[in-house]
Amino acid sequence: MGYEVIYPPGSVAAKPIIVHIPHNSTCIPARYRHEICLGDAELTAELLAMTDRFTDQLFGQATRYGATLFVNGVSRLVMDPERFPDDHEEPMASKGMGAVYVSTSNGRPLRATSFSAQDRQQVMDELYWPYSHAFHKLVADHLHQFGKCLVIDAHSFPSQALPYEDDNLLRPDICFGYDVFHQPMELLKVLESICVDEGLTSARNQPFSGSYVPVGYYRSARRIHSLMIEVKRSLYMDEALGVKSVDYSRFSHVLGRLIRAIGST
Repeated sequence: MGYEVIYPPGSVAAKPIIVHIPHNSTCIPARYRHEICLGDAELTAELLAMTDRFTDQLFGQATRYGATLFVNGVSRLVMDPERFPDDHEEPMASKGMGAVYVSTSNGRPLRATSFSAQDRQQVMDELYWPYSHAFHKLVADHLHQFGKCLVIDAHSFPSQALPYEDDNLLRPDICFGYDVFHQPMELLKVLESICVDEGLTSARNQPFSGSYVPVGYYRSARRIHSLMIEVKRSLYMDEALGVKSVDYSRFSHVLGRLIRAIGST
């Protein structure tokens, strides 16, 4: 299975909150490895650049406060569940980073020259659509149980812009992203206040914008709020080595304040 759903502990009352962790995995299933043209060393470097390492642990705290986690089990280099399924509707497809990436972070080929439209469709059928349908069902279950649902889209980003990014945009400690239709504005203001209190800089929709909502609900269901939280990797990890830094525990505690505030909504 390409994803894992983690529910709150039995002693914790469930809340209408789903924490989405889409880019934490470095797993390249063997059946897809031959489709990627990078050598092992190049692939390791690309995974280091593109993976939101440790976001499953940092944001996993949310289960203590009643949230359900939805965690992608495969690397985004194989399948990115946050992209629109049709490349004609997905802005990142112009950079070779649609639902199925064909380019690396520096614009070089990622997929083998033999990779075909049929191969792409197979990835979509085996990974993307089962993931999308499962997330949609989880949201539907929350709407049925609670009448509303908040999606927290959990990410991290490098302190220096990667070649495919716009390096003219702000790179604060915390980026809050949202679509106006699904924005949880009151919660956002609370979280921004906590950032100020903790000495963290924050920005709205910079350097990344928007927040994940299942395709079937996108801009059509106002009972669904969605907020992306992107944390700068240098706050908690050694970006050159891909390991936790000495500041990891302290930052995890700070992020916990934001998560507790979300859990109290």
